[in-house]
Amino acid sequence: MANTEAAVRVETLESLTPAVQAGLDALVLQSGWNQTPQDWAIFSREGTTCVVRDAQGQIIASGAVLPHGPQVSWISMILVAPDARGRGLGSAVFLHCLDLVRAAERTAYLDATPDGQRLYSQFGFSPVYGLTRWQRAAQPQSRSAARSTQLPDAKALAALDAEALGAPRPALLADFLARPDTRCVRSTEGFAIVRRGRIAHQIGPLLALHEAGAAELMTRAIQGLTEPVFIDVPDARTVFARQLRDAGFTPQRSFMRMGLGDQPLQGQTHFIHAIAGPEFG
Repeated sequence: MANTEAAVRVETLESLTPAVQAGLDALVLQSGWNQTPQDWAIFSREGTTCVVRDAQGQIIASGAVLPHGPQVSWISMILVAPDARGRGLGSAVFLHCLDLVRAAERTAYLDATPDGQRLYSQFGFSPVYGLTRWQRAAQPQSRSAARSTQLPDAKALAALDAEALGAPRPALLADFLARPDTRCVRSTEGFAIVRRGRIAHQIGPLLALHEAGAAELMTRAIQGLTEPVFIDVPDARTVFARQLRDAGFTPQRSFMRMGLGDQPLQGQTHFIHAIAGPEFG
């Protein structure tokens, strides 16, 4: 495998042209993932997107690095076209992304699938905590959720998010909130952001002081949604998980939050009841 990976040319994209966007969207579609063109745009604008092309110039693998504040970078979007798998492309893109993080003297984090966890462990990544993606199927038409005409206080939301995660990412939250199909529900307990994905709405981040408050935010977040819904929840939130089951959610897949280095995130993780998504942390 080492010789195969050494022969792979990983390209760092300078911009998202229509052809590049189409190639990246095709990878998401082929992999059955939930990301949208807006998600690729935030990687391109605020971070770095890397690709591998075949001999005809078509994109067949991808990866992304997104900085969160001055010390942390999130690695994600390690995707390989189905007919190009088994050739070390995913490992090559991942190592390229990791080199970018190391060159910037940052701490690398990621949310790994079970297969990815085995790979990343080989490069020194350690488990932080487990996550489960819960999903709710499409629902019959129901009463629409009331939409607030008052714009959310993006700075206040970003401050709470930074306190919970242990790293600031105001540009990411501002991007979510600026999307016309995003909804933000708030309470004295915290907030939840609901945004449209390719195949399902994504709830997250959902931050609350207590699980009862998280359940109330989740109930308001799904009100009026007829489309499928994803929510990625830390496994320690056992009470919240029971509340999700009662609301019609079922477990879909697992992830493991992993970090590299001896400078762990110092966040208030008990605030986190749903992450922004494995691509964003």
